[in-house]
Amino acid sequence: MDDTSKRTPPGLAKGQVWKTDNTYLQIVELGKKLIHYKVLKDPGQPTVMTRLIRADALAVYLMATEATLLGCSPLGAGRIC
Repeated sequence: MDDTSKRTPPGLAKGQVWKTDNTYLQIVELGKKLIHYKVLKDPGQPTVMTRLIRADALAVYLMATEATLLGCSPLGAGRIC
């Protein structure tokens, strides 16, 4: 197994907000294998629980739900995307 198979799928970045059918998904942190994300009903929702998912599983989910990238959320000075 080479090193490239252990990395986050391309196109995913910290701070991105994706729109699915009836929710929004915000990427909070990226790791080599896991992604911390939040599911929001409204993009301005103040408090939600952060969840974990494998990076490849999130990429499959976003493709299956035909999610659209809305852009970056205002995560402060540490924003990467």
